[in-house]
Amino acid sequence: MAEGRMKVKMKSEMTAEEAYFLEQDKEKLRTLRADIAGGQNSQYSDEHKNHCFRCGTESLVEIDRGDIKIDICVNDNCGAIHLDPGELEQIIENQAAMGSLRKSFLSVFK
Repeated sequence: MAEGRMKVKMKSEMTAEEAYFLEQDKEKLRTLRADIAGGQNSQYSDEHKNHCFRCGTESLVEIDRGDIKIDICVNDNCGAIHLDPGELEQIIENQAAMGSLRKSFLSVFK
């Protein structure tokens, strides 16, 4: 049974100095990651502004539908529709408003 025993060493609590430097390192890492992410995201979006997310070609065209601007891929094999944040909600709201308008208009002829 002595062979199956394992020796475990418990680490003592961290000193105030170690905790201070650990927190400093964490803060430096957060700052570096934020700087890198911000720079890469803006650089990437500038380089791929008109690229389709589905097929990867530079074939996006912006089409105005009322107050909504929809990006559509004009590649023959793709045809993907790209919506910016909030555009889907605007489309749904417009559809709901059109539906109620149609019902009220058609109720005149009943």
